[in-house]
Amino acid sequence: MYFKLESPQKEHVMEDSAAVTTTQDPTSTSEPDSKRRKLELPDPEPVVRLDGNGDLLLFVGAARVGQASTYLVCSKALSRSSPVMQQMISGQLAEPRPLQGDQGNRFIDLPDDQPVPMRLMLDIMHGDFQKVPQEMELQTLHALVIVMDKYDALSLARPWVKAWLASVRGSGDYTRLLSIAWALGDMGLFSTMTSRIVETCTISTDGGDLLTKSNIPANRPLGRNTDPEPHWDLLVDATAPLVPTSVIERMAVKRAHWILATIMPYSRLYDELKRGNCECRFVSRHFRKTMSPRCRALALGSLIQGFLDMEINITTANPTCAYKGSLESLMDRIGKLEILTDRNCDTYNHDECARMQEAVKHKRIASTSMTPLTCVEPDYRTHIRSQAKKTGLSG
Repeated sequence: MYFKLESPQKEHVMEDSAAVTTTQDPTSTSEPDSKRRKLELPDPEPVVRLDGNGDLLLFVGAARVGQASTYLVCSKALSRSSPVMQQMISGQLAEPRPLQGDQGNRFIDLPDDQPVPMRLMLDIMHGDFQKVPQEMELQTLHALVIVMDKYDALSLARPWVKAWLASVRGSGDYTRLLSIAWALGDMGLFSTMTSRIVETCTISTDGGDLLTKSNIPANRPLGRNTDPEPHWDLLVDATAPLVPTSVIERMAVKRAHWILATIMPYSRLYDELKRGNCECRFVSRHFRKTMSPRCRALALGSLIQGFLDMEINITTANPTCAYKGSLESLMDRIGKLEILTDRNCDTYNHDECARMQEAVKHKRIASTSMTPLTCVEPDYRTHIRSQAKKTGLSG
């Protein structure tokens, strides 16, 4: 019989992971009860005794690594440390299972949890602090935070959280850093990683999803080597299960607003040039002020072609919607954009043309500065501060 947590906040925790077998399961009439039970139990590795007087067996990771790791634990230690564990343990009576001559221990099957971070969390729950590292690789910390968040036990990280975060801040894995910042309550790290992800992500070919580059797939078990070549993952998958999809959706909105703010001054320049409002004038005061048709053609053509090279058609009503590249690449290419004018002409004065180009650059910088990527929305600030109180980062 599978045990499903009834708490609305943590219901997802047990839907596809933890199972508790009870003595009240109806026996099958087609085969002996002992045989039926044997078929349901995982084939575990040798037992790791985290508590010599433990009264509960955990079978961890069968669906992850093929064979479950088995831990003998103290059910009271788990109940004190994790409200989710407490509900799992006290919600129903678990089936006794003989253990090397003992009378029997209750057991819980956790097939979808990774054994390595689960073992570390169990060590902390049992007070075996000498096994807790002061520094940690990002992939390990990310996996540990996922397990702690799943079992509502993030407060266990309090003594080490600052040291752990300090040891991983220099990583280039923006999605995992964003995830642990969101879960642990690190406002500064979350803001920085939001900005970096929005700057570097791209759009899928169908134009619907944000993509991020990574060397380590989000679902890869710990201990596996990184891929030799980076690949693109869906951002919503790379940040699951810690970051809500609403955060990713707002990143997409930020990206679109930033592109629009960046291109808008050039769109207005295109409209001005199309209407013939070029700034170059005849040198002689005796001639009627007029524009140079050659200069206008050069400026208009180089502006349109420059953006077409960036896969942006500036002549359309919404030139930003088709761009699928990164903001990082767009910023670099716009910075190198050259709008041509007839600077060697003796008939016209083109000083205003040069000033026009500088004015467009200043407007672009001003527009993008009004659309900061590091801004954290008020509701997200509330969540991150709440998490920081759990982990001790608020003080």
